Amino acid sequence: MYIPHSQNLNYEFGPYQLNLSSRRLTREGERISLTPKAAEILTLLVTNAGKLVEKDFLLKEVWPDTFVEESNLAQNIFTLRKALGDERDGPKYIETVPRRGYRFIASVRISEVKDSDRNGAESEADAPNGIAEAVAQRTVIAVLPFVNATGNPDVEYLSEGVTDNIINNLSRVSQLRVMSRSAVFRHRKDVFDPQVVGRELGAKAVLVGQISARPVGIAIGVELVEVARGWQLWGATYDCELKDILEIQDTITRQLLVNLKLKLTGEEEKRITVRYTENAEAYQAYLEGRYHWSIYTRSGIEKAIGHFRQAIELDPNYALAYAAIVDCYLRLATNYLPPEDDLPIEEIKRSDYSVCLSEFGPKIKLRFEWDWKGAERELRRADELKTTYPAAHQWYAAYQYAVAIYRESGGTRAELDEHENFYPKQLSCVTLSPNEEVQIVCTVTREQIEVGNYDAGCLMLRKWWTPGESPKLTGLHSYSAADLLFTTGSLAGCLSSTGHLPRGQKHAEALLCGAIGMFEHLGAKRRSAESRIELALSYYRQGMFELTKTTLLKTLEGLDASDINLRGLALLRLAVVERHAGHVQDSLKRLAEARELVELNGPLITGRYHHELASALKLSAIDENRSNYLAEVSLHFKRAVYEFVAIGHYRYVAVVENNHGFLLLNTGLFKDAEAHLRHAHKLFDILNDKIRLAQVDETLAQLYTATTHFELAKQSVERAVTSLEESDEDALLAEALRTKAIVFCKLNRFQEARAILEGARRVAERCGDYEGAGLALLLMMENMRTQLEEGEQKEVAARMCKLLKNSQLASVRVRLHHCLKFVNEDYD
Repeated sequence: MYIPHSQNLNYEFGPYQLNLSSRRLTREGERISLTPKAAEILTLLVTNAGKLVEKDFLLKEVWPDTFVEESNLAQNIFTLRKALGDERDGPKYIETVPRRGYRFIASVRISEVKDSDRNGAESEADAPNGIAEAVAQRTVIAVLPFVNATGNPDVEYLSEGVTDNIINNLSRVSQLRVMSRSAVFRHRKDVFDPQVVGRELGAKAVLVGQISARPVGIAIGVELVEVARGWQLWGATYDCELKDILEIQDTITRQLLVNLKLKLTGEEEKRITVRYTENAEAYQAYLEGRYHWSIYTRSGIEKAIGHFRQAIELDPNYALAYAAIVDCYLRLATNYLPPEDDLPIEEIKRSDYSVCLSEFGPKIKLRFEWDWKGAERELRRADELKTTYPAAHQWYAAYQYAVAIYRESGGTRAELDEHENFYPKQLSCVTLSPNEEVQIVCTVTREQIEVGNYDAGCLMLRKWWTPGESPKLTGLHSYSAADLLFTTGSLAGCLSSTGHLPRGQKHAEALLCGAIGMFEHLGAKRRSAESRIELALSYYRQGMFELTKTTLLKTLEGLDASDINLRGLALLRLAVVERHAGHVQDSLKRLAEARELVELNGPLITGRYHHELASALKLSAIDENRSNYLAEVSLHFKRAVYEFVAIGHYRYVAVVENNHGFLLLNTGLFKDAEAHLRHAHKLFDILNDKIRLAQVDETLAQLYTATTHFELAKQSVERAVTSLEESDEDALLAEALRTKAIVFCKLNRFQEARAILEGARRVAERCGDYEGAGLALLLMMENMRTQLEEGEQKEVAARMCKLLKNSQLASVRVRLHHCLKFVNEDYD
């Protein structure tokens, strides 16, 4: 294999130029950001243009003396293809040779690097006295997990908490891009090379730290390492007692920013060290609570309650501790926990997620970051509604309410009752005004919606709203009324999507439209945009894809560019609707737009991104019959599961399992597919989620059909259709009807199958799912063409062509052409 001796070369292909010495890729002079590993792979492919570059060679050259999974290579190839725009009409640059490797297929022009170009590239990397300034121009920094070197596993929570806190502080600085917790914690180990890890993360600088024991207290050692050269930019060791831990974290943050020579605005100076408690003992108790919370068992939750209660006793104004303890009681009351014999970690191991675990770490501790992100969202909501974040007496009232709900559920246990009546002396009153009560119940309800616990949301709102009815707005000021309409509208849509509020999407629409009107009247533009995004979701659930798309695009146009949370969410939902409408390439484009925003949004959005990317790539791979995408798609599914388990969102875990099972089904791995589908079925059954259970039944029907168990397939798909007919999820119903028709064809019940496909077509057309309607007619032509009269064939073919004329799926176009060819041959 050729490796050039001279590094002073430029390789030009299409509009791109690759500088060999700097590994810098540009397009018409504009630099394209690549990770170091991706740049190395591109260099090897380009310098061997036209030749097959074996996978083993790439793995050996790019990851020398390191064992990595082949999926790492596939992920970097995917990154390169995205950077080169190499995915719409077949490969223009990088060709996959199945089971062997890759080939660079574009013509390449080689030229010498001009001195001015070479000097410019060198100055970028070699500035002798200005390393920090160079790093700070657009600094990407990674805070690696602090190492617990105390020898005491009981303080493991502390090393994780310090890492979390510094990441959160730095992420508030606009001049920095801080790698997310999920990105850095996959590199968690006691011994590592900061340069190697930094390059893999694409960071310019990494902060490494270690917590050591002292005779009295602890020592925290930190150093900032410049990735390109390995030079230490700054280092320090702090001896402290545990009570000083919050102050030390702030000191590290400030010193880090000083050494990166970043100039902060006055607002940023305030934000970087914002705290939710000034009490170090309360902070430690909170971290320990989250540690036990993440074990995902009833006993773990009960231990967590004790630590959160301790945090509240130490600081009665500690909002995150209140939110956490309320969440614990609501989960216990609604049984929103996996069975004791079905822990996520063990299930992940059984489901072949071992690669994911080894790569991203065996413990899932993203919850602290999620709490912080959630508090930030509520602060922004409150600010636009001209209120403040819920006060301590509101949180205490919510805590009492959650405990009362827990006791009503029959879950009272002596060890939890023992200290339930503690009353923080600092709180002089727990009587809430109607507006205060609505604010806190809406805040808690939104938190429960975001982890999929819809039952808890209903319990929190039961005084103010009965599903299917209008909320009680009497006596509320406009801000609280609008907030209540938005929250009940969001929850109504969720309840309808589980089959627990029949035809509930129209109810959700009415509530959300009311919220939009009130928010606009109040001038709360961001809250109005947030409501429109939820309204679009309600349209999507009903299969009204064009209306969904129009609503989201209009909302995006009006959003401020700095609103990364809502922009990221809107782009993700656009990607979902494009995929379901059959526009897979458009879906991938939207995901590419969302990618940078996602990293700043926390575990829920990150998990959704990886799930949706996996789903779109899965369709693309199946459509193009490309088995080499399997590892890459599976990796994205695994990352999605990781993020969802981190915040305890078991509903989304089950959604991913269903889609992962569908992928394995389409690659012929039937046994593995059934394992994932059974796990999804079990979780949805526990959650009593009728609609998603129907989706799993429909996927199982496809599995049984593929394995010729037609009676089992019939039973599964009939269960699915029965459930979906009682809902207003018309796009899902049309899909299930298509599957049912295929099963009936396999059973030689063609007349019934035809009637079912006509029904599927009508349902799909009714809700604007033209791709789905066209697929119903395509199946009719493929499975029972000979049973149709000449006139019927031509009429069905004409309708089919009209409905599928804009399909972006190559496989659909091929099937369409094949059917039309046979029709024409029959009647030439």
